[in-house]
Amino acid sequence: MIQCVGSRDAAHPYCSRICCTEAIKNALHLKDLDLDAEVYILYRDIRTYGFREALYTEARRRGVIFLEYDPDDPPAVGGEPTVPRPRAIQRIAPAEVTVNVQPSGAPVTLHADRVVLSAGIEPDAEANDALAKLLKVPLNEDGFFLEAHVKLRPLDFAAEGVYLCGLAHSPRFIDEAMAQARGAAMRAAALLSKDELESQPLVAEVSPRLCAACGVCVEVCPYGARVLDGDAPYAQVIEVLCQGCGACVVACPNKASQQRGFTPAQVLGMADMALEALTPNPLP
Repeated sequence: MIQCVGSRDAAHPYCSRICCTEAIKNALHLKDLDLDAEVYILYRDIRTYGFREALYTEARRRGVIFLEYDPDDPPAVGGEPTVPRPRAIQRIAPAEVTVNVQPSGAPVTLHADRVVLSAGIEPDAEANDALAKLLKVPLNEDGFFLEAHVKLRPLDFAAEGVYLCGLAHSPRFIDEAMAQARGAAMRAAALLSKDELESQPLVAEVSPRLCAACGVCVEVCPYGARVLDGDAPYAQVIEVLCQGCGACVVACPNKASQQRGFTPAQVLGMADMALEALTPNPLP
């Protein structure tokens, strides 16, 4: 078994989490079927998360052999293809696997009846991108959906009423996905149980005198809360959709967009008070 095939490389720098545990579980199952079976696991790092470390200990005790390889020098697999048989059962010709075992770098050649690659988990980039645009939610650099805050809001997006769980978030085990799914369901139930919802007061507003209706704020708003009405000479804010992120305030070239509670006068006033608090008292 060869680990980290399509994980922890330049194209997929993240760990797929489940591969090491599943390889070890399969190795133990093979040992249950045939005690004399020789099972080799070629790895970069063994990552059996949490209490799954006990599986690794059990595999070592039962004779599963772990060989470490350098990621810059991965194992080489060669050999003859499958030998056809007249009946449904076919015999697989032994494959030659060569690996330079770390830390010594000594070459080892294995003649394996089966070579199992632990393929990494990849997001469906095209489908995720389309859904992210539809729901106006972000993706991370790996193509998975990005939560609002990894610790404070791990199941929420910045957009209210949209939640995530499971492989949409990142590679994870089935029990972790189920725990997230229960949490996301409770978050949705808590929202739907309310008779009415209150929008936050710190939303953006537009100065009609300064706005040139250029449309820049409409393009940068991630929540679709800015519109240009043909009858109005300035951009308008749909307050119930605005989340107060401030993107339109930063993008506006005329400074026509401001955010309530964070106008220039208020921000400068806070800065002046902070400087006064840091200034030592003058000597008498």
